[in-house]
Amino acid sequence: MLLQLLLIIVGFSLLVWGADLLVNGSSQIAARVGLPDRVIGLTVVAVGTAMPELVVSVVSAIDGHADMAFGNVAGSCLANLLLILGMSAVITQLPLARHTQRFEIPVSVASVLLLMLLANTDGQLTSFEGTALLVVFVAFMSYTVFLGLREGDSGHDDLDPETQLEPRELEDDTADEPRGMLASIALVLFGIALLKFGADYVVDNSVSIATALGISERVIGITVIALGTCLPELVTSVVAAFKGNTDIAVGNVVGSNITNVLLVMGVPALFSPVTYAAGYNLDFALIAIFSIMLVGFAFVGTRHAMTRREGVIFVFLYIIYIVTSAVL
Repeated sequence: MLLQLLLIIVGFSLLVWGADLLVNGSSQIAARVGLPDRVIGLTVVAVGTAMPELVVSVVSAIDGHADMAFGNVAGSCLANLLLILGMSAVITQLPLARHTQRFEIPVSVASVLLLMLLANTDGQLTSFEGTALLVVFVAFMSYTVFLGLREGDSGHDDLDPETQLEPRELEDDTADEPRGMLASIALVLFGIALLKFGADYVVDNSVSIATALGISERVIGITVIALGTCLPELVTSVVAAFKGNTDIAVGNVVGSNITNVLLVMGVPALFSPVTYAAGYNLDFALIAIFSIMLVGFAFVGTRHAMTRREGVIFVFLYIIYIVTSAVL
């Protein structure tokens, strides 16, 4: 048991390390081809930080542990909304951008409802339904890129809170373009390899522990695995809050949830049908409800912002959710 716990910790470490390398390498490549910082943050970084969830869900689905795949996504989305945003708001007040209220959060809610509709139709996600989720994801990302390119670089200065790279560093790296590009590609490939090994360690050993202790895969998925795979988002958002880079925190978390629902559940369905348990309807409904609640914060108290008090409420709700899920 102790060895398996240690291997899970090793697996999470590999997932975080792999995601960090993947985000850094991809961001460098995107910057070299001329994408604005805002577009990089909403696309490359959003997908990169969702890679742990994606790889774990694919491995879980292929190995026949569908409960763990759905639990991973549901738990990660709720952790993003309640724990990560809540902790960030406790550190400092978070602005709620108008485009996040009017576009990203509605898309997030619609994505959750679409997933529930498809999964409840025949009790599983088929390859056709997975393709439908991916088509919606590509449309969302394409529109995000279009808007970002039209608006131009938002001009965030100092340190990019997601990649932890200073803009000047990227400019200096481009001085030796061929070698710099190859190094960035190598980072991406090495990061992907680490994600694969980390996912194997986490899934295999979590299943073993769950079986030995008589704990359901659903509980393991929405607690241990979900918290572990959302570590990149957690670290990124908390660091960003401490540095005062709050203007993109909410949008990035909501964007990550959209990625989790559409991409992370869409890809596993391409490999094999992913069985859906009706018990997850409550979890996904809570994601939609808390997303709408987030919009409500923009019109209560301090307008267009999530206050420290509201952050405490979200963290408290997350604790209640975890305790209730573990007990029931």
